[in-house]
Amino acid sequence: MKKRFISLCLTLALTAATAGAAFSDISSGSLQQTASVLGSLGIMQGTGNNRFEPNRPLTRAEFCKLAVTAMGIDDASPYANYTIFPDVRASHWAARYVNAALRHPDFKDNYIIRGYADGTFGPDRQLTYGEVCTMLLRMLGYKESDIGPFWPADYIAQANALGLTRGISIKDAKTPVTRADAATMLLNTLGTATRSDGQGGSPLISRVSSSTVENCILLETSETDSSLATDEALFYENGTLSARKTAGRLDRSLIGVYGTLVIGKKGENVAVGVVPNTASRQETYEVVNAAADRIVTKTGTFRPNRDTPTYISRDSSAEDSKLKSLTEVWSSILPGDTLHAYYNEYGSLALLAVLPGTSISHANTFVYGIATSANIPSEYKIVKNGAVIDPSGLKKYDVVTLDAANRQALVSDTRVSGRYSEGGPTVSYPQEVKVYGNSFRISDSAAAFFKDMKLKDYITLLFDADGNVAAAYPRSTVSADMQGIVTAIDEGKATVTLTNGITLRNMDIDKLDKPTALMGRLVSVSTNGDKAVLTRRTLSGKTSGEWSLSDGKLGSKPVSSRVNVYEEVLSGAPLSRIALSDISLAKVPSSDIRYTVTDSAGTITTVILGDVTGDSWLYGMGSSKRNERIFTPPFSVGGRSWGELSDAEQKEYEKNHPSYDYFVTINYWNTDKHEKEEATFRVLNLPSGLTGGPIAVPKGYSTDESIVNTSLDIKKLKLIDTVDRTAFDGASGVRTKDGYYALADQLGIYDTENREFIATLQSAKSNYTKFALYANDTAEDGGKIRIITVSNK
Repeated sequence: MKKRFISLCLTLALTAATAGAAFSDISSGSLQQTASVLGSLGIMQGTGNNRFEPNRPLTRAEFCKLAVTAMGIDDASPYANYTIFPDVRASHWAARYVNAALRHPDFKDNYIIRGYADGTFGPDRQLTYGEVCTMLLRMLGYKESDIGPFWPADYIAQANALGLTRGISIKDAKTPVTRADAATMLLNTLGTATRSDGQGGSPLISRVSSSTVENCILLETSETDSSLATDEALFYENGTLSARKTAGRLDRSLIGVYGTLVIGKKGENVAVGVVPNTASRQETYEVVNAAADRIVTKTGTFRPNRDTPTYISRDSSAEDSKLKSLTEVWSSILPGDTLHAYYNEYGSLALLAVLPGTSISHANTFVYGIATSANIPSEYKIVKNGAVIDPSGLKKYDVVTLDAANRQALVSDTRVSGRYSEGGPTVSYPQEVKVYGNSFRISDSAAAFFKDMKLKDYITLLFDADGNVAAAYPRSTVSADMQGIVTAIDEGKATVTLTNGITLRNMDIDKLDKPTALMGRLVSVSTNGDKAVLTRRTLSGKTSGEWSLSDGKLGSKPVSSRVNVYEEVLSGAPLSRIALSDISLAKVPSSDIRYTVTDSAGTITTVILGDVTGDSWLYGMGSSKRNERIFTPPFSVGGRSWGELSDAEQKEYEKNHPSYDYFVTINYWNTDKHEKEEATFRVLNLPSGLTGGPIAVPKGYSTDESIVNTSLDIKKLKLIDTVDRTAFDGASGVRTKDGYYALADQLGIYDTENREFIATLQSAKSNYTKFALYANDTAEDGGKIRIITVSNK
C-alpha cells in the first residue's frame, strides 16, 4: 500500500541514484539528489561512513579527478607512473588524474587545468570559483577565443550564460568552492552541449554513457513497488512505462526525476542514473481535492486536459505497463497528495504523477512513547495529520518522522488492524505482508517488529506520515478505529476508503443480505478470520459548534488542512466527496454538520455535511416507469393456503395485490464529456414529483436494475423565472425577478419541444428566445441555476 507524502514545494527535480546514496550529513533534498546522481554515474562519491562533507572546500587535485572521470576516462592508470609536477609525484594519490588532465589525447589541444608559473600544481590548494568555471568550460570544449581575454570575469560570465552556475550563490571569483557547490556545477555541466568546431555538440553526459534516453522520469523502485526486482526500476519514457535493469537498487528517496536516462558503459542496457533536463520543468502541488474537471491545490485551481497521461503510485505497478488518462484515474487523486506536473521543453504538460513519498529517510522515523523513541528537538514544529499541535497532542504509538530540512516532526496515528494472512519471504522478518488481502511493503526497520509474530495473528500496522508501514504490534497492544466509506462492493468483495486515508481494496467480506445498501455509506470494518465485516454506522456524534473555514476551527477544535469532506444531501443517501474549496460559505452552521471524526490529538480529520454545496446531485429531466412482473402467489392468505382458495378468490387477490417494479430515470447533460447521458434507478416506491420536469437525484445510487435503491428520493427543482437572452451575464450568472443567480458549472440546457439537450449556453442564446430558469435553492441559501429549458414560444 502506498500513500501520499504531505509537503508543499515548487521546485525542479534532480533525481536518480543507486542504493545507499543518501548521506547522513546532507539535509537539503536537492543536494542529496545531486550527490546521488553523480555517485550513480561514478563521478563523485562520498567521503566514507555515509558522509559527503558538503561544506568542505574542494582541492585542485580532487576536482581534477572529478573532471577526468566526468570526461569518460574510466581508466587513468596509464598516467600513474611518472611525475609532471614536483608537488605531484608519481606516488601521489591524484597523480594519474592530474597527469591525464594534461597528457590524455582528448585534452592535447585544450587542457582542463594547468600548473602555476613556478612549475608547481598546488594539489592541496583550495579551488576557487573562477578556476571551477574555467575548468568546466574547457571540459565542454571552449577555448579563450570563444570566451574572451579577461580572466576570470569572461569565464564566469560565460558559465553563467550556459547555466553552469545555476543554484550557486557565489559572487567573488576568489571564493573557495565547496564540495556541495562543485557537485551542483558538475551536474549542470553534464547536461550542457559540448562545443565542437564552433558549434554545439552532444551533451557532456554522452562521454560517460553507452546511450541515453531523453524525457524520462524515475517513478518507482523495488522498495516502493513489490512487483519490481531488487535491481529494477520503473521509468516513464516519452509517454510509456518501462521497467529497466539498474546498477543496484535505486534509493526510494530519489524518485521523481525528469531528464535524460543514462545507460552505463558496463553491462547490457543497465540504467545507472538520470541527469535533469534544464529545458523542461516540474511543478509540484499539494492537492486539496480533485474533480473530473479540475484539481484544487493549495495554490489555486489546476485544470489540465482530461487526456493527460497520469500515474498514481498507489494504484499502479510495473506489471501494468499502460499509462491511464486523467479522466480514468482522477478519482484516485486524494486530498493531501503531492501532485507532480511535468512539462516538456516546449512547455506542454507531459505527465501528471502522484509518486511514493520521497523526502524523508526511514532512519529518521520512530514510534513515540516507547523505550527506543528518539527525542524531538525543541525547536521543531510538530505536525500531526496535517495540523500543527503542541507536544501534549503526541500519544504513545504515534509514528514520528523528523524532517531536518524543514525543521519539523511529521506525526501520524494512521493504523490498520486485521489478520496477518501472508508474509514473506520470512514471516518473522517480512518484506511484504497481507492484511484483508491487501499487500503492504515492509522496510527493514519495520520488519524488526514482526520477530515474534506468526501467520493468522491479529495485528495492527502503524503507518508514517508518508503512508509507509513503520511498525507492527499485536492487536491486543495497539488497536485501530476502522471506519470509512464504501466506494465499491460487488460479489463478496468491497473497497473501503478509511477516514485515516488508507484505502483497503477488494476485501473479501462476509455475506450481506443487502450489500448495496452499504455503497457510499459510512461503515465500521472489523475482522472475521481473513474476511472483513462491514457494519453500517449511523451518523451520530459530532463536534459541537459551527465550522469557520477561514479560522480552521470547528467549534473549539482545529480542523486538519487535509480534512476529508463529504455531503449527505438526504438522510440515508450515499455520501459524496467534495472539495473544501467547493464550500462557498465562510462558516458552516452546526445544523449542516452531520458527523465528525477526530484524531488522538483532537484534530478533526473528517467532516460529513448536509447539502451545503448543491454539487452532490445529478441534475436533469426526470421520469418514471412501472413494469409489471410475473405474479408470485403467497404461501397463505388469511390462514388458508393458496391452493385452498377458489379461482374467484385468487383472481380477486391478484387484482388487489399487483406486482410491479418501479424505476426513476434522469436524463442529464455531462459537461465533461459534452454529451447527454441517462441514469435509471430501481426503487421501492416512486417518489412524488416525477412529471418529466427538472429534478435532482443524489449521486452514488446504483444503476444496476437488479438492485433496489430503498432510500432513493428526488428533489424537484424550483422555477425561478423565465427570461430572454439579455438577462444573462455571460456564462456566469443571470438576472431574475428574485435577484441575481449564479449559473452552475454543470449546467443542463434542455429543449422541451425537441426533447434534447443543447451543448452550450451560447448556442442556446443564438437559437432560442425564452429561457426558463430552475434552481436547487434560493440564491440567499446558496442556490444556483442548474437546469434551463429553452423555447421560442
